[in-house]
Amino acid sequence: MTHQLDPSNSSDEGRCPDESLFTIYHSTQISCLAATRNFIGALPVELLLAIFTHLYRSSRRLTPTGETWGLDDPLASLFPYAPAAVCSMWGSVLSSVPEFWTRVVIRVDSQHTRSRDVRRYFEWSRNLHLDVIITRHRDEFEGDDKGEKTKVFRATRELVRHIGRCRSIYFNVMYSSSLPSILHDFHQETAPHLHTLKLKCKVDDGGSPRRKLVHWSFDAPDLRHLYLDARNFFDVCIDRNNWLKRLRNLHSLSVSRYRQLSDKGIDLYKLLKAIEESPSLEYLELKDLHFSRLRPWTRVDNISIDLLSMNLEDLSGEVFSEIVGYVDSAPTATRISRCAITTCHHSLISGGVAFHDLSADQDLMTPLAHWRGRTLSLVNCACFHDEFLQDMIDGGPHDQSFACKG
Repeated sequence: MTHQLDPSNSSDEGRCPDESLFTIYHSTQISCLAATRNFIGALPVELLLAIFTHLYRSSRRLTPTGETWGLDDPLASLFPYAPAAVCSMWGSVLSSVPEFWTRVVIRVDSQHTRSRDVRRYFEWSRNLHLDVIITRHRDEFEGDDKGEKTKVFRATRELVRHIGRCRSIYFNVMYSSSLPSILHDFHQETAPHLHTLKLKCKVDDGGSPRRKLVHWSFDAPDLRHLYLDARNFFDVCIDRNNWLKRLRNLHSLSVSRYRQLSDKGIDLYKLLKAIEESPSLEYLELKDLHFSRLRPWTRVDNISIDLLSMNLEDLSGEVFSEIVGYVDSAPTATRISRCAITTCHHSLISGGVAFHDLSADQDLMTPLAHWRGRTLSLVNCACFHDEFLQDMIDGGPHDQSFACKG
């Protein structure tokens, strides 16, 4: 019979329960753990491969251009990294299938990927084409990380060694100074299979110190989607022979993140002129850009940009107005988020217009005075109220022939 502790019995004071109970419990737990480990290790390789192949296929998605990796998987459960961490046997089986490692994910946050592991991922993919992601966990974009630049530099160094196999390259980091320099890090490289290049940062902290380079080349003939921070864009598209002119298949362009940290800023009209020279551009995105010059020194009449769609975010009123004025075609869709629209001197001409996150002091009728589009969408816009609806009905204060007049 197991001895029961009785608080009323003074002889039980300071006494422990039967130690055999702990022994039995501990041995049971060890047996269960050993059984679990043995079960994992006892699975036939053929069964493991079938399971991993299913996981691989469920991580893929179909696109108009073929099959590719899904984009919505959280970092903690990404295939093949999550199952490879279960035990050495699983990792060994996974490493034997090159297709499983064609998405190389490198973390540069507090749980950063070790350089040794990065090299293994590239090796395990053999000679197959790659999609490379260098990123932080979504919960680690706050605070300070002084070591981010070093971690990104090491990852970039490994990436460049395999850039000839890359289909897509995606950087998503905290600081602009952590991003690679296309001008220097990709100099004299060739990426014949690269169709997407994205360099994104949350904060422009001034970028990296600039170095002189007389002749520059980076050959990516099939590049279709280009997303750059403003400092990289100006390095290769404005301050030297415009790289965009050589990207014959480029469909979409995004330029983002520039904060004027000194007297020297970026020129809006140089940016627009460079964009105009892109031979096949259909989609343009401009986000969070601050310019040193908002009016041309002389009249600029020779800029005209033809697009199918456009996205403008976090731009001042003068910048927003000038950009709208130089897009002289009628884009199918224009999205405007957190821009100052009240001082706009031009009316929007897109078939579909979407406003997002506009403050109460903005006047929607200003850019819509002569609008003749088909669809108008407003999301989280405090300036949408009864007076605007009344203006839509009666033609508005600016134009009695407003398209929505009842």
